[in-house]
Amino acid sequence: MTVLGQPLAATEMAGVAVISAGLAGLAFADGWPRRAQLPALAAATTTGAVIAGYTVVDGTGVHRSQTVIGYIAWLFLCQGPVLPLLALARRGRPLFAQLKPVCGIGLAGGAISLLAYGLVIWAQAHGDLATVAALRETSILIAALIATLLFRERFGRLRLIAGTVVLAGITVLELASP
Repeated sequence: MTVLGQPLAATEMAGVAVISAGLAGLAFADGWPRRAQLPALAAATTTGAVIAGYTVVDGTGVHRSQTVIGYIAWLFLCQGPVLPLLALARRGRPLFAQLKPVCGIGLAGGAISLLAYGLVIWAQAHGDLATVAALRETSILIAALIATLLFRERFGRLRLIAGTVVLAGITVLELASP
């Protein structure tokens, strides 16, 4: 199997599969969704498909551009002005007054987001795309830990097992890497 011409060894495919199984375990730790939860499941599935799509687009883009900084710069140069222009078109001049109290935190969040995105693109340029994508999605495990520690959500035995499976998959990937 290859992703963008990058073949995956059997151990790497196994690591990705184990991580995927663990993430599915986290998602379904509270049981199968009921009828009322199906729209949320559809939204989550669509989100996953969009993430998979832009992961392949980013992986293709950074490999074809052969420069991480160049790819990120062009991407932000082409896409960056769109959202502010849409906000300005929708809200008009009051937008500037609305932005003033939150400008600092917004810029800080934007800088952190840019750094995080840059790290992902760098990883995609230097590693196997499927492996990077699988490792990137382990952020769900971090989100579950944050929910437990900060919001006092119940982690439970099934989430603990699923989290352990994710960590096992990461270990398999680490052992498979040269």
